[in-house]
Amino acid sequence: MLNRNQWVKSITTLVLFCLSIAVQSKQNDVEKFSKIVSGMRTYQADFEQTVRDESGKKIDFSSGTITIQRPAHFRWEVKKEFPQLIVADGDYLWTYDIDLEQVTIQNQSAVMTNSPLMLLTSSIEELRAAFDFTLINTSGQPDSSLFILKPLSEEGAFDSVKVLVKKGKITELLMTDTLGQSTSVKFSAVKINQKINVALFRVDIPEGVDVVDSRGSVEK
Repeated sequence: MLNRNQWVKSITTLVLFCLSIAVQSKQNDVEKFSKIVSGMRTYQADFEQTVRDESGKKIDFSSGTITIQRPAHFRWEVKKEFPQLIVADGDYLWTYDIDLEQVTIQNQSAVMTNSPLMLLTSSIEELRAAFDFTLINTSGQPDSSLFILKPLSEEGAFDSVKVLVKKGKITELLMTDTLGQSTSVKFSAVKINQKINVALFRVDIPEGVDVVDSRGSVEK
């Protein structure tokens, strides 16, 4: 029979062993997600976005196209229901609300820090520093992986992000904010690593459109 000291040592050893397995598992989950993202230089897809409140009731729907060129360029174009264009050019984030005839310009680094889109545009090092990763087994779907990402910072607007990957392509994001509201973004017609016209990451402001410039004192 183990005496008290031997029992404590045995339990401590078991706990440390389990913790080491957990840490290794987390590292493996990060590595698997990193491999998917790092192999994605460009990403193009159609999207359908559905927003539901905490009770599950649908409160908003939109659809359009997304174009990404890592590490810091993306174009999010809403075609239905209310047209909107959001472009990140690497330095600034441009939001053009067509119906309102207004363009808002912001510093990209300040806006994107806590955005779910940073999952697709940030470097691997930035992702490691910002999120805790967990890989969930998808039984019966050998070609699919489900990653759950939780922000390490408490300042973000969302509580968790689920990323569904099928055959090496990201096909859905499911975000839950701190108030319980959920946003599902489903991607289709996904194209990986195809050449993209860099002009897509520029915004030509039509004459007469109101411009709200929040960049601060920078050269215009």
